[in-house]
This record gives sequence, structure tokens and C-alpha cells, in this order.
Amino acid sequence: MMNVLITGASTGIGAATALALDQQGMRVFAAVEHEAEGRAALAGASAHLQRVDLDVTSPESMRAAFAEIESALDGAGLHGVVNNAGIGVPGPLETIPLDDLRRQLEVNVLGQVAVTQAALPLVRKASGRVLFVGSVGGILASQFAGAYHASKFAIEAIGDVWRQELDPEGIAVILIEPSAISTPIWDKAIDYLDRLLSRDPGRLAPYRDRLVAFRESLHSADEHGKAPEDVAEVISTALTEKHPDARYVVGGAGKLATALRPLVPDRIADKLAERTASP
Repeated sequence: MMNVLITGASTGIGAATALALDQQGMRVFAAVEHEAEGRAALAGASAHLQRVDLDVTSPESMRAAFAEIESALDGAGLHGVVNNAGIGVPGPLETIPLDDLRRQLEVNVLGQVAVTQAALPLVRKASGRVLFVGSVGGILASQFAGAYHASKFAIEAIGDVWRQELDPEGIAVILIEPSAISTPIWDKAIDYLDRLLSRDPGRLAPYRDRLVAFRESLHSADEHGKAPEDVAEVISTALTEKHPDARYVVGGAGKLATALRPLVPDRIADKLAERTASP
């Protein structure tokens, strides 16, 4: 039986992946930030799935979670670690509070590094794999999502470097790059944006019309994005293929955009990006 840890498993991509892997007979450690989270989303899982409290920004939580996982493994290793925990902090870079930017990077970047560092001894035991759930937003950037893009561009570099560093040991490091996926991250981003707009209307005045349109684009991404199960299917492939790819882009639009971006001059790419947030 394969043993897999997935972070951010209370909703969205994480919950869908935990359930999919569980249904395939894997032993899943589904990490959630708080004990009460994920019960409904993971209610259909088998008895093999084990929920683990894990706040990726807390060293104390990390130590307790990995002590629990090691005890459950009883000498076995992890065949896969899926770094999925993440948040989105939208808004003009001029107005995002630095503490919120730190939180964005702490969860999406440092948290994924911390989990991987803690997990690698267990991954080595099973000659396992490390997956980073990045984003097409780590390749293409657009206005009002700068903090999120910064975190995902960082994950691209971290995944590339760790792939090189672990390749001599036969440990595959794989980047998963979804395009727009319908998950609760959009609602949370909209709530944050609404608070930002109400808190500092004067400073946001130069951006207001475009921010209103950007808010609508977040709604559209939630309504028309691909299902989390589509990403879960790709993650399952990356964990089980004998010779996995270094990266998997999820979604036809994302594949097209990432293929064309190197061919498009920056100024033209900027104009195309503006269309997603123009009144």
C-alpha cells in the first residue's frame, strides 16, 4: 500500500485528491490546518484515511503532525508528499499590508518548504516522490494578484531546484500547474478584496474600477473553472507513473497560455492581462 501525505486537504484540490487516492487503495494522511476542518469534505473516505492537524506555518504543529505520521507508519516511509496548502491575497501591490504579503509567502512558499524538509527522511525510506501544487499563475502574472503570483513563481524555482538536488537519489520532484479551478480559494479571495476596498477607499481610488472588474473575474473563475477532481486525477498520475514528467499543466487554456507566453512580447502580454481586469 502506498503511503501519501497531502496538505491543505480540508477543501478543494486537497480534499478531492485525498478522496481519489483513498479510493485507489492508498493510505492517505490528509493534513488540515485545524482539527474541525475537512470532516464534511472527507466524510466519504475509507478507514485507511487519517486526518492530521497540520498548520504549515507553525513549527510546533509540524513537529506534532510528523510525530503522529511516523508513529502511524511504524517504520515505513512515505511514497508521496503532495504540497497543496495555499491561500490567495488579492489587491494592488501598493495597498496590500506587508503582514498580509508575509502571510501569503509564509503559507504558499515557506510552508511547502518546511513540510518537504520534514518529510524527506520518510520519503527516502520509500524512494518516494515530492509534488508541489503550483499554478499557471507561476508562469503568467496579471495585475491585482501580485502576491499570489510571487508565491507561485517561487514554487516554480523551488520545484526546479529540488528536482535537481534529489535526482541523484532517484527521488522525483514534480510540479503540478493548474489553471482556473473551482475551489473555495476564490470566495476567500473575494472576501479579502471586499475588506481591502472598504478599509482604504482613498488609496484604492486609482484602481477602483479595475478592481470591481477583477472581482467579477474571480467570480467567473469559480463558476467556470475546472473541477478539483481533474487536478486530483493528474496528481494520481504523477504519483504512480513509472517515469513521471517534471511538470503537468492542468487545463487546456493553461496549456495554450503557457506554450504561447514565451512567444509574446511583454507589452502585448500586459495588454492581454489587462483585459481580465478592465471595466
